[in-house]
Amino acid sequence: MGRFRWRNCGRKVVLTRKSRARHWTGIILAGSARDYRVALPNHSPEGLAQERADPQCLGVVRAHISLILACLVFLAGCGSPVTARRVGPRDVYQQDSASVLDSGEPSRFTRIVLSRAALDPIYEKSPRLALSGLYGQALRKPSQDQILALAEISFLIGQKNDDRAAYLGAAVYAYLYLFDRQETAQDKWDPRTRIAADVYNRALPRAFRSAETGAFEPIAGVRKLPVGDIRIEVPRTSVTWPHGVSFDVFLPADEFEVEGLAASYRRPGMGAPLIAERRPAEPGSPDPFPENLAIPATAFLRIEGSLSDVAAGTATGRLELLDPLKEGSIEVRGESVPLEAQTTTAYAHLLGESSPLRREIGSFFGINEDAELAGLGMIEPYAPGRIPVILVHGTASSPGRWAGLVNELRNDPQLGDRYQFWFFTYNSGNPIVYSTALLRESITSLVARLDPEGEDPALREIVLIGHSQGGLLVRLAISDSTVIDYKSLGLNVPGPEDTDVEGVVDLREILIFKPLPEVTRAIFLATPHRGSFVAGGRLGKMGSGMVRVSQRIVQLPWQLFVVPAQALAKGDNPFEVQPVGALTAVDNMVPNSRFNTIMAEVPMSSRVPVHSVIGVQGEGFARRGNDGVVAYDSAHLEAAESEVIIRSSHSLQSNPHTVAEVKRILLRHLEAPDGKQPPANATESVAR
Repeated sequence: MGRFRWRNCGRKVVLTRKSRARHWTGIILAGSARDYRVALPNHSPEGLAQERADPQCLGVVRAHISLILACLVFLAGCGSPVTARRVGPRDVYQQDSASVLDSGEPSRFTRIVLSRAALDPIYEKSPRLALSGLYGQALRKPSQDQILALAEISFLIGQKNDDRAAYLGAAVYAYLYLFDRQETAQDKWDPRTRIAADVYNRALPRAFRSAETGAFEPIAGVRKLPVGDIRIEVPRTSVTWPHGVSFDVFLPADEFEVEGLAASYRRPGMGAPLIAERRPAEPGSPDPFPENLAIPATAFLRIEGSLSDVAAGTATGRLELLDPLKEGSIEVRGESVPLEAQTTTAYAHLLGESSPLRREIGSFFGINEDAELAGLGMIEPYAPGRIPVILVHGTASSPGRWAGLVNELRNDPQLGDRYQFWFFTYNSGNPIVYSTALLRESITSLVARLDPEGEDPALREIVLIGHSQGGLLVRLAISDSTVIDYKSLGLNVPGPEDTDVEGVVDLREILIFKPLPEVTRAIFLATPHRGSFVAGGRLGKMGSGMVRVSQRIVQLPWQLFVVPAQALAKGDNPFEVQPVGALTAVDNMVPNSRFNTIMAEVPMSSRVPVHSVIGVQGEGFARRGNDGVVAYDSAHLEAAESEVIIRSSHSLQSNPHTVAEVKRILLRHLEAPDGKQPPANATESVAR
């Protein structure tokens, strides 16, 4: 390239290649001139002095500098403001999946809608104004994106202002997004579908929330929305069960956190999950449900009308209160929709509202007002076709101790719809034969009441599960005492000639029994078949001395059953050789006691398969260990179809290995309820 001369103020400005102008300083401009630089010569002290002295030259230099700076500003303005900044995948996921429900800000889908509608600036200043503007646009030319945006913005307004009208609007708009359209195959993969369903489920209970109590109040009438009105109809305000049991107090289940259980189960779907509390029962009510029973319920608001109907105030909403245990799904505009339910939350609420420890200790020592009461209880209505699993708690315990196991079994997809779970409650300080008699009586009478015609075969396939002392009750319930030679044991049995003695009939029913025909399988958990070393120790003796035995037991004619005086060896304590019914449950569980001697003689029914789950603490040889209360040798049964040893303390009901083994057995029971086909590992004993 040739050299150009530009005479100005006696200075030379040269445009030259980089390689030929190493003594120049300059600035690359851009574009195709990248191989060139605009350069000014280096100034010597003399040149600088000359330039400072020449005003015309200074003006030219300033003009050139201004031009260069202007070019830089122009070039900066032409640079792209858009870039892709690399961040972690978690940050990207959180940005993509965030919605008003978890971030307090609308989702990216709603942000796009606001941007397209030029409502971004308005939204930042006033979400209500932005909602009104977007609503107007949606009425003129509606789109599903706009309706979802209306739902999210309404929820945000409700959240910030505790505005029930805004919450109701969010539920209505979310419903219209989900059901007022033609569904496509792509919709099930669209994250907006789940956002809309969650907005509906979360907004609905807050739309009907009482400002005073925080409870869900299903009240009919005309309700205001952010734009327009809607008429709410409520066909019924309670959930009803058999025996006149009614639930009419409702709490939002999503405001409760479950503690004390390994897992909290939720069935996803549509509707507001609620906890329904029982209305106080009438005095003397014979129903088998707890007084403080709480169950899962679901509220569903069915909208009739479109977005324009809502704006015109002609839309209606039908608020339905449903029992998700009975209705797993509902039909909405020709589509089957699963109902949302939080089963664990309601169950935990039931347990949390009671005082299990106080009741357990009081029941053991016989100091509760209801210590004389015993029987079967339910936490859901009788379901024909489902096999009952009856759980029998141990010493100084209660049905609440089964919570972890029952929570897993009820929510198991293979078992939850095939079984129903009942609980036997009793005074665990009373003699074991007496408590067993109450168990037999409770099962027989309840089955007869529920199925007087014998039409439900499931009620003749009952599974009994007993923990600790409860396992001893289960064992006697499937045993036959009529084959015992009592005289060989040095005992008398009241005969027919003694029936004129008051209480002798009751006494015979307690002591003379046959296996319950309704029971076809039994599971023993940490059961002391040969006694507990704790019961025989100092602590057991102290506990036995503090037990107040039921007055009904004390008044029975036990003298007809005592060992004849001539059968007593010198030095024997007459109290120790009294029949099993005259002692406390703790005395019954002392190793080598008269009770255990007789238990060894009472055969279990050969038609009922039994299973053992045995706990052993520590890492030593399992068959020489114990669970802190019961030794392995005492819990082991040669007749068991299966036996599992787990590393656990005595309270092993909720242990994951226990849960897994009980699930396996119950699945096996479904395959062969009569127990005639034992599994391949029937005689195995597995240490875990």
